[in-house]
Amino acid sequence: MKTEMWLIWKQPETRSRYKIGILNYDNNIYTFSYDDTELKEAMKVGFDYFPGFEDVKKIYTSKELFTNISKRLPNKKRADYLEILNSYNLKNTSTDLEILKATKGRLLTDNYEFVLAFDASKIEFDIAGTRHCPDVKKCKKIIRVNDKLILELDSENKYDKWAIKVFLSKDGQKLHLGYVPRYYSKQLTEMLKSNIKYSAMVQSLNFESEISDEEINANVKLIFNK
Repeated sequence: MKTEMWLIWKQPETRSRYKIGILNYDNNIYTFSYDDTELKEAMKVGFDYFPGFEDVKKIYTSKELFTNISKRLPNKKRADYLEILNSYNLKNTSTDLEILKATKGRLLTDNYEFVLAFDASKIEFDIAGTRHCPDVKKCKKIIRVNDKLILELDSENKYDKWAIKVFLSKDGQKLHLGYVPRYYSKQLTEMLKSNIKYSAMVQSLNFESEISDEEINANVKLIFNK
């Protein structure tokens, strides 16, 4: 099965996310190449290259998941390795690619992550910018898995012209929880502008994460009416 994932880099100071590369898996072959869409913009604010992929013009290929990426997965020698897999709803037979999809290859030591390419038929994302939202303390007390969420365009946002606010709708309240991550915001904005019907819900929650600086780590599942 063909799989496309995007390499995202988060600028350390502004925390803005940039799509800088594309990892593809097709016909048992992995390829990686840089994506010119936001690469130059990212380089202007501090990005150099992803370790192991120094040539930004080259298309890298491999029959196995690239070593510099597979090293970002949980270490199989860890005593709690099975617990880590279980926490991501994975199995001990899960492939490296399946583990990468679930964990996003995040590390404490840098600002990279791998996310699935935008797919309008099945959209999942971690809410961004919760630490900047005035309602986050209230949300933290009442938010639960399967809670309803509302998406609203934020055309006056000075950091992202495609910005989309995420609100928690619960107990008669509408609380600003965070934002759609920047790498999906343009495509979602175009869909929302068409007034398409959607359902957005909290799929998972985590209030304590070593690899995130968010107040609330919430994963969202979003579906649209075709």
